[in-house]
Amino acid sequence: MTTAPSLHLLLPEFQSFLVLVSRIGGIVAAFPMLGGRTVPAQIKIALVVMLGIVLSPLIHLPPLSQDALEMTAGLVSESLIGLVIGLGVRLLFGALEVAGDLLGTQIGFGAVQLVDPMTAQHSSLLSEYFRIIASLVFLSINAHMVVVAAIVTSYETIPPFGARLSSALGEEVLQLSQHMFVVALKLSAPVLVAMILLNLLLAMLGRAVAQINVFVLSFPLTIAGGLLVLGLALPYTVSLFEQEFTGLRDTIERLLRVLGHG
Repeated sequence: MTTAPSLHLLLPEFQSFLVLVSRIGGIVAAFPMLGGRTVPAQIKIALVVMLGIVLSPLIHLPPLSQDALEMTAGLVSESLIGLVIGLGVRLLFGALEVAGDLLGTQIGFGAVQLVDPMTAQHSSLLSEYFRIIASLVFLSINAHMVVVAAIVTSYETIPPFGARLSSALGEEVLQLSQHMFVVALKLSAPVLVAMILLNLLLAMLGRAVAQINVFVLSFPLTIAGGLLVLGLALPYTVSLFEQEFTGLRDTIERLLRVLGHG
């Protein structure tokens, strides 16, 4: 009696499914709205498996190696590809934290800290404000479907086990990090300009009317003025988020090209 292989990894269909869910799992692990502690591990695993089942008919993989060691190394490589795709999204959301911390200090919310449910770490009040708006915009323009489409198209750029680490990837990540700070400055610009003008006005008022305690007066004016400008700049903020999320497809494609060609 012939014994069937005890390891189902030898089955081509199961191998292909493992490769697919490894790449998807890397994305879910790095995805800003799914990578935190608020989403239970069971939900993440179920999401990875469901996406694998839905996308598997759309992806036709070539025959894979039967060697267990090579297969294991390949699955790690697939997870790395997913992490790189998720990194493109995470760096955009990182700009929100930078902008929130910068504005919190300028407005006077530097001491106001909240526990971020995504990371279980302290974050500024305005960082949470930007994160909520960005998440709503991200979902409203179906940017999450761009990430799902990137899973399918990524196999055209990088075949299974085809990831190649190189200095080009580091340079691309560095450019994205620089862009993250540019986005943070764009988000902060309206409030920062208003705070500079307000401080100049208070300085001139202090010189003109020496009896006024400008230091005490500046606290409520800075908070009120900052929140007012932040509210008035909301359409600009939403428009900036839409612009950045619309370019997400190109960002992911650039990362995949440098990762695939090494």
